[in-house]
Amino acid sequence: MKYCSVNGQQQTDIQVTDRGLAYGDGLFTTAKIVDGQIVLLDKHIERLTLGCQQLKLTSPVMANLTEQLQSVAKAYPLAVLKVMITAGSGGRGYSRIGLSESATNVIIMVSDFPSHYSALAQQGINLGDSKQQLSTSPMLAGLKHLNRLEQVLLKAELDDRIEDDLIVTNCQGYVIEAISANLFYWLDGQLCTPDLSSSGVNGIIRKAILAKYPHINVSQIKLSELKQAQGMFICNSLMGIIPVKTYNNRILAMDDVQRLQKQMTGFI
Repeated sequence: MKYCSVNGQQQTDIQVTDRGLAYGDGLFTTAKIVDGQIVLLDKHIERLTLGCQQLKLTSPVMANLTEQLQSVAKAYPLAVLKVMITAGSGGRGYSRIGLSESATNVIIMVSDFPSHYSALAQQGINLGDSKQQLSTSPMLAGLKHLNRLEQVLLKAELDDRIEDDLIVTNCQGYVIEAISANLFYWLDGQLCTPDLSSSGVNGIIRKAILAKYPHINVSQIKLSELKQAQGMFICNSLMGIIPVKTYNNRILAMDDVQRLQKQMTGFI
């Protein structure tokens, strides 16, 4: 880790009673720093703002947070920025009753950027299907909340497999996403992405692609249908757009993905 602060003070400690630790009571966002600038900073601030509203957290003053993040990022030519907002310490059990208005904690961290992402963006990845499934939770769907136990277990599965990433369905059998990235695919010439109304994270790059290409088909799909896809890619704020070169050992075309990568240059 290159940098860490809590509520503007450089430190790496939080109280053991913090609700983010105890209950996952909070949210986060992860951004890419390039040449001292945070890519899509306004979208990350929007994510944090809307997330605080949805979780009914006392939000920090976002103008002040934006200024702080910009100041921190200036020192890094290429790095990963992570911002966590927790409900802080207090309350009784699960209840937040008794929390002060100033209880919210804002944690900012900067770490090294994964060096292999640029190669993956050119070469593509091998994708398989996870044996595990995500829960359905309309209360939390789309949010990047702090409870990531499902992703921890999915990563543990991937560690024992040969693929680079895994497609995950929810407990209803609908395709949702990769372990830590959103999924897009071409089916009969139409670019599609899974519906995330009951599970998954509505990523910032996913939103940017949907905004630029509003005719993308957003729908529920089962693995049996996905096996007919002609092309695929996964995406998130750090890796950008990563082509899938094989899915369950079936070779996929990467031409459409490579064209999209070029078209999205400057947008993500």
